[in-house]
Amino acid sequence: MLDKDLLEQYADLMGDEGVHEMYMTFADNIGGYLDHLQWLVKERKEQDVRSQAHRVKGACRSMGLTELAKTMERFERESWSWKEAETELAQWAKDLPAHQHQIEAWLNARRV
Repeated sequence: MLDKDLLEQYADLMGDEGVHEMYMTFADNIGGYLDHLQWLVKERKEQDVRSQAHRVKGACRSMGLTELAKTMERFERESWSWKEAETELAQWAKDLPAHQHQIEAWLNARRV
């Protein structure tokens, strides 16, 4: 679920505090990104959904959240139905806190 090697590389480059600040930016923004994506799905704006999914994918990958990024990559590149999108985004939203908890636990273990 969490690419700890990537986070370790960030910690080596930016220090633990830098990784913490990066995570806080992610945590502050991901809810808005998701809300916007869900709105785009509701409005049936396929190209905008694909574009927003690309943004969310990048945000997730930058924090080592590879599993969450894979779902967004699917929305960005593959075929899907509107019903699938609604269902998968609802599940993605439910899964997000568990993934964030993993990052928080990693940061806490480093005493950041």
